[in-house]
Amino acid sequence: MRRCGRCGAPQARRDPHAVEILARPAAPWASGDVVAGAYRIVEACGSGPMGTTYRARTRDGRAVAVKVLHAALLPSERERGTFVEQAAALTQKSVRGAAMPLAVVLEHERVLVVSPWVFGASLRTLTAAYRAAGRRLARDQVLGVLRGAHEALRALHAATTHGALYPENVAVTADAVVLLDPGVATLLPSRTWMAQLERAAGVWPYIAPEVRAGKRNNAGADLFSLGALASEMLAGDPSRSAADDFAAADLGTALAGALHAAVSAQPARRVTAVPDLLGKLAQIAGEASLPPYAPLPAPSSVASERVRGVVVPGPGARPPRGRAPRATGDARKAG
Repeated sequence: MRRCGRCGAPQARRDPHAVEILARPAAPWASGDVVAGAYRIVEACGSGPMGTTYRARTRDGRAVAVKVLHAALLPSERERGTFVEQAAALTQKSVRGAAMPLAVVLEHERVLVVSPWVFGASLRTLTAAYRAAGRRLARDQVLGVLRGAHEALRALHAATTHGALYPENVAVTADAVVLLDPGVATLLPSRTWMAQLERAAGVWPYIAPEVRAGKRNNAGADLFSLGALASEMLAGDPSRSAADDFAAADLGTALAGALHAAVSAQPARRVTAVPDLLGKLAQIAGEASLPPYAPLPAPSSVASERVRGVVVPGPGARPPRGRAPRATGDARKAG
């Protein structure tokens, strides 16, 4: 700029060969840094609407996820103090299928949420890998993921609601489906959390209409998010099944109707619609009772010290040529 944008004073001429680059601020911590006096950072794993996630280790060597909440979510000292006080209750709860927070720490005006590290691939990473190969998850795989997430939600709702159920927060491991960051979003100020979500185009379709309108998260909102996840895996778009004229010949009338009802604008309808969706999907998949985890084939031998990639080839499919795609950094990937 030739003049100061604040006072209008002329700016000093600079070397014409010098280029100033406005870049995303660097992550506040690097590998080897110790935060909160107890967690040694291993690597930064990505950033989402809620914050930046690091893989770290405790003093006794346990792998943990340290999420640094965005400063814009809790801008005042009072809001940060209230959040830490209320989130302490989450650390006292243990829920099957949910990575509940282990500790919530306030350090230098930053709020850190420490959770168990989940060794698996996020649902976002998994669906993106299939999409890149021109394929979709098989019906029995979709059923396994949805059933595992639904069972985890039922257990979680006895303690709290999730509030941020989108593909990055659903981890698929070798033998389970695990929900990440459960209950954290419900404690954030509604105005700042919604402002973050509105800027996250990839997350917005999973937010229930009543939450978009300003109401608090509840169990019905989590069920809408689960229905949107089903819509993405079965129809290729999280918003498609919500359309009034939704129809999908490849799904059949009964399954398409159940999928449409799962993302109904009426929260009470979703309570029965989601189990109905799972039942009809089980009939189509030819499995009356699958185990409550994702029935994924064995992972390939493609692995490294930094990322244990999960490649799921279909029956009779040839292995892809060239290098395996690297996992995206915005998901809590396998370690």
